[in-house]
Amino acid sequence: MPTIRDWHNGLMRMLAPLWSRATYRGWIWLILGGALMMPYMMVGALVHNWMYPESGLDGITHPGVYLAVLPLVAASSLLLPDREVERTAARRLLGSEFDSPLDDESWNSRWRTGCWFTLHAAIGGLLSGVTLAMVPFAFYLMYRGVFPVEDDPLLALGWPVGWGLLLGPLLTAVLIGLVAATAAGMRRLAPRLLGQGAADRLSATRAEAARLAARNRIARELHDSVGHALSVVVVQSDAAARVIDADPAFAARAMAAVGETARDALAELDAVIGALREDREADRVPQRDLTDLEALAAESGVAVDLEVSGERSALGRLASRETYRIVQEALTNVLRHADEARATVRIDIGERDARIVVTSPAARPTRSGRNGRGLIGMNERAAVLGGTVQTSREDGRWIVRAAVPLETTTGKADND
Repeated sequence: MPTIRDWHNGLMRMLAPLWSRATYRGWIWLILGGALMMPYMMVGALVHNWMYPESGLDGITHPGVYLAVLPLVAASSLLLPDREVERTAARRLLGSEFDSPLDDESWNSRWRTGCWFTLHAAIGGLLSGVTLAMVPFAFYLMYRGVFPVEDDPLLALGWPVGWGLLLGPLLTAVLIGLVAATAAGMRRLAPRLLGQGAADRLSATRAEAARLAARNRIARELHDSVGHALSVVVVQSDAAARVIDADPAFAARAMAAVGETARDALAELDAVIGALREDREADRVPQRDLTDLEALAAESGVAVDLEVSGERSALGRLASRETYRIVQEALTNVLRHADEARATVRIDIGERDARIVVTSPAARPTRSGRNGRGLIGMNERAAVLGGTVQTSREDGRWIVRAAVPLETTTGKADND
């Protein structure tokens, strides 16, 4: 059973539009729509008066003229540069929230904004006319309610002018409620017609996916290049520290290798930061590929037995770079986890794919018992090219086997 408090709350909600600022901002938006509609109505009135000279000035308020000019409003809305103006008005006056389309000149954006402009002019013109007629009429009723006259023309029309003090505010409240309801409906419709459409959201999703893919690639580049360099620096500096008194020449060579590796890491880091800053491609340091395998073997800190068969140029630039990174990560894992820093690297470049086998003695599994980021990175690099990476422990050896296809869509695009 509703209580007095429930009735009070319901009444207050019903009367809330009367003092809501949103109602009167929406009313301003509707009056602006009436101003947009006025030029079309004047053109329609001129045509109407030309066709019916006896009508006088009635064409400006004729319902037939109003309906006849709506197609003209819709057609011109596709040509007018009004899209951003309409969005600003909808945000500021209706309080609607939405993102602007990515391509404001597309047909999809133009026709949806054209529909909004037509609705704005049509509804605004109608309610502006009602406002101009009803507000003075309501004040007239209240005036006659206080100062009645016997020959009032409204009495002949059946209007209870004696109740003007009640009817005037009632008509005004009805008009305000109609304005509030119309503004609320247009506020909800604005994102559909003025905001981003399905094509914009799909484009934004693709852009976000591309951005995340680029971030993941940059993370892999940092992990592989800088992580490998730091591993080499740690191993070489530890070795130099142990033999600096007994074998100064070896210590000097080790520290020279540390310096060279650190400089290479800085160059790689600068290239990645350049990508993050969207520097020009020509300003970036070229990334290493299979032609740099011998340098990698010499600088890795691992005693590498390297053998490459086949034409290295058969791989595209992208496939060559990713293959280099796979070998680099495998050697980094040897430094981190193997009992002895020795490895055998065999690369066989055939007619369809390049097969990589990296073998190291007695590699220890990671402490967590799970694949680390290095193994995940190798798998991701191979998967991007349509290849595979497999790891196994066989007879006290840790073996990484990878296959990278020569003919990949990405690789061809990169090679062109």
